[in-house]
Amino acid sequence: MKIEYDNDNQVIYLIKKNGIKEILENDFPSEPVISPDGSKAAYISPLEWECIGNLYMLDLNTGEKKTLLAPEDDLSVPKEVIWIDKENLAVILGFGMGTVAIGGNVFIYNIISNSLTEVTRHDSHIQIVNMNLNNDRLYLEGIKYIDEEYVEFEKFEEFIKLPIS
Repeated sequence: MKIEYDNDNQVIYLIKKNGIKEILENDFPSEPVISPDGSKAAYISPLEWECIGNLYMLDLNTGEKKTLLAPEDDLSVPKEVIWIDKENLAVILGFGMGTVAIGGNVFIYNIISNSLTEVTRHDSHIQIVNMNLNNDRLYLEGIKYIDEEYVEFEKFEEFIKLPIS
């Protein structure tokens, strides 16, 4: 099976082995990220301002969809996800409401043990908003508020050595 993301309409389609195309997600999902071995896809839905989205994983061999993270409140809402390797995802979790908390902190989610490990523990003045994997390092980008009113900010960057122990 394959998946296709329609960026204009914000829809994820599942394309079955017989060529039939059906809607998998149409509630403002993120663009799916494919695991390094090509067997799984991960995405967040909905990924919309002040919406509490869930982190999902789709098995591309069986078509089975699994909820990995379903926040019970707006404190740990998934905001971005990337694959670290075939068993681990890096996920930004943060506040779901408001305009100040645009990002959050980074966690590693292991799909085998269903465990979540905290990688960064920044206070609300630092908001990680983007992640990239570069060999054995996780490159984090975000903002750092430099005033107590959360109005003025500067660019924030951080590198995390993998694997996280």
